[in-house]
Amino acid sequence: MTVLLVGPHTAMGIAPGRVALYAPLPSGSGSGPGPVPASLSQLATPPVGWWDASSPAGLIGAGGVPIGAWGAPGNTIMDLSATSQNLASFVGTSAGIAAQVYPHLSGLLGGAGYPTATPGLLQPALDPNSGWQLSQTMIAGNLSWTILLVWSRPNWRQGSNADSSPITLLSVGGTPLLQVDSAGGTNRLVLFPGAGQVVASTAMARRHTHSIILRYLPATGADMWLDQVQVAHSAQLGSVGFSGQPLLLHDGTLLGAAQCWLHEAAVWNTVLSDADVTSVLGYTTRWMRGPRRGIYLIINGQSNAINYVEADGAAAMLARGVAWYLGALACNVLATTTNATDFTLASGHGIYAIAGTGYPGSFVQDPGDGSNPSTWSLGADGLAVQQAILGLPTEDRLDMAAIIWPWNETDSLRSYAELGTFQAAALRYLSLLRGLLGDTTNRMPLVWWNAIPYGTNGGITMHRQAVQTIAATAGENVVIGNPQTSDSNPRGSAWDPATGIATGGDPAHRDSVDNLRFAVLAAPVVARSLLASGFSDLIATIPAALPKQGGPTISHVYRSSNTTLIVTVVHDGGTDLNVPLQAVSGAGFSVMDGGNPANPGTIIP
Repeated sequence: MTVLLVGPHTAMGIAPGRVALYAPLPSGSGSGPGPVPASLSQLATPPVGWWDASSPAGLIGAGGVPIGAWGAPGNTIMDLSATSQNLASFVGTSAGIAAQVYPHLSGLLGGAGYPTATPGLLQPALDPNSGWQLSQTMIAGNLSWTILLVWSRPNWRQGSNADSSPITLLSVGGTPLLQVDSAGGTNRLVLFPGAGQVVASTAMARRHTHSIILRYLPATGADMWLDQVQVAHSAQLGSVGFSGQPLLLHDGTLLGAAQCWLHEAAVWNTVLSDADVTSVLGYTTRWMRGPRRGIYLIINGQSNAINYVEADGAAAMLARGVAWYLGALACNVLATTTNATDFTLASGHGIYAIAGTGYPGSFVQDPGDGSNPSTWSLGADGLAVQQAILGLPTEDRLDMAAIIWPWNETDSLRSYAELGTFQAAALRYLSLLRGLLGDTTNRMPLVWWNAIPYGTNGGITMHRQAVQTIAATAGENVVIGNPQTSDSNPRGSAWDPATGIATGGDPAHRDSVDNLRFAVLAAPVVARSLLASGFSDLIATIPAALPKQGGPTISHVYRSSNTTLIVTVVHDGGTDLNVPLQAVSGAGFSVMDGGNPANPGTIIP
C-alpha cells in the first residue's frame, strides 16, 4: 500500500485526516490458505482501524505529513480505514524518543519502533518505555472485536527493570491479554495470562516475526491464530474483566514496552466470520514469519581498528549495512579493549611480535625457535580474545558470522622476506580463532582490508601480497573487504577542496570520514560472503545491480607512450565514475616500472 503524493513529502488529501492510497491489483494466490487481497479494505467486513508500517509512508511526522524516508522521526501511524483513528505513540514522545521505520525487517518490508542509543545493549536496542495506543472504544471485555497484529522481536527484553519478565503484545487498562516469554521463560505465547491462561505455543524463538489474529466474543471467549494455525478455541479470561486504554507492545507500566518492531495492526468491531479470518490469514502471507537470526561480527586489530570501532562508529555502520543486505533482524559487534586479559583490540600489536624491534604481538606466540607457524599456540593477546568470546552468552556466540580485520599497521613494518612466515602465522591464528568460535569447516568468512599506507614499502607490499594470496586460496574463505585503502587521508589532516590534497595529520591512522566510507564499501562484500556461507536471514538473493566489490576497480593499464597510461575501470554497482580531484591531475597513482613485488623496479609517482 502506497501513499499518493502531490508534491515532495506532500500526500494527496481526499477528506479531513484521510489521504489517497494506491495498491496494485491482486495477481493470484499467496502462500496462505486463500486468495490474497491487495488490502484489508477488500474484505467483506472492513476494519475500523488499520495501520501499516511496512514503509515510511505509514509513519506521520510533524504537520501530519507522512515522513516518506526510512529512519526519519515520527509520532503516529496513519489509519488506512474509514475512521481516521491514527495509532498514537504511548509514552515515547513525552520521553523524547521518536518512532522510526526501519527497512528490511521482514523480507523487503519494514516496521516501526523506537530505536535508542543506550550503551551496552544489543542492537537494535529499542526503548523500554514506548509502545502504541488504540482508541479506548475499540477493545473491551464487554465488546465483540477482532484484532490483527504483526510484529518482530529483535532481542530479549533489555534495559528495563524486568528483563526476564514476559513481553506484552496486547494489554487493556493495564490487564495483559497476550504475552510472550522473554529470557526468563520457556518460549511460550500465553493468551489471558494468569489463572486459566492458555499456552498457545511453546516455540517462540528469541528472535522472531509472527502474526496473530485474535477474535473475542464476551459470551464464548477468544479464538486465536498464530501465523496460519489456530492455537486457541473459546478461551476465557475468567472473572476478571478488562476495560480502559488498549495498548500494543506495552503493558502500561513504567519500562513495560515489549521492545518489538510493529509491522501491521488492524481492529474490527465485530467477531470476524471464519471466511473473513481465512481472507485475513491469506493477506498476512505478505509477511515473512518464523524464527529469525542476528548477525554478530568480531573485530580484531590495533589502533586503526579501535578508531574504526570506538571513535568513528564504522563497525556498527558495517554491521547494520550487512543486516540490511541480508534482512537480518539484529546486528552486533564484538570489539573490546576492556582490560588486560579480555580484549579483541590491542593498539600497536601485530599478529605476532617482530623480532629484535620491540614491536609486540602475541595473538599467536612465536616461540623463537624457528618452528613452523602452523604449530604455534595462542599468546597473551590470543588468550584475551578467547576470554572476550567466552564472556558472551552462548546464544550470542551462535550468532557469530564473520571475522573482520581492519588491521595491518605493525605487520606492515616487517621485511618483505618475512612473507612466508607472516602468511603461515596469519592462517594459524585464523584457524585458532575459528576454533574458538566453533567453526571447524571455515564456514565463517574472514574479511581483511588491504594494507593502509603505513609501514615500509617492503612491509606494505608483503602484507598486501599475503592477503591477496590467502584470499585466492580455495577453501580458506577469506575476502578482501576494502581493496583500495590508500585512497584515504591521514587522521586529522587538512583537506583542500580545490585540489583534493590533504596535508598534515597523523599518517599512521585513517581519517574518520574514510573509516566510515570503508564501512559502507565493505558492507556488500561482507554480506555476499555471508550469503555464500549460508548466513542469510530472510533475503536469500542480493540483486545483481547492487555493489559487489566495494567500489570500482582498475582492471587493466596500457602504456600508450612514455608519459601516458590508459587505465580501464570496471564499475561495481554504478555506471559512472566520480573521479577524485587528485586523480584528475594524475596525482595519487604510483607505477612500478618493471621488476616484481620482491624486487620492484623504479616507482614513478
